[in-house]
Amino acid sequence: MISYKKLFHGFIWLLFFSFLVLYFAQAGGYYEDLNNKKTSLTEESIKRFEEDVKNGEEIKVENYVINMQKDYDNTVSSFGLFTSKAFAEGFKWTMNKVFGGINNVVNE
Repeated sequence: MISYKKLFHGFIWLLFFSFLVLYFAQAGGYYEDLNNKKTSLTEESIKRFEEDVKNGEEIKVENYVINMQKDYDNTVSSFGLFTSKAFAEGFKWTMNKVFGGINNVVNE
């Protein structure tokens, strides 16, 4: 049987390692690199832009920037979103009840 202490320590270690991974990804410039790729122009886009400027056409950024947005919507992500929202609502309700009860005890 797994004790609650071991389970709690495992959870704390998981959070710690998750923090380290995210921290070093940010420090290493991973997210900055992703953002730069989203807004970068390809050689074709640059040539198209130069031609449009020469021809005096209307210039819109949307015509030249690469759209790398992907749709990750699936049943697993929808279930995860539903679960997290339900957990947040349950946590909020529980905290309101607990602190409301403490408030009633203190004020009586």
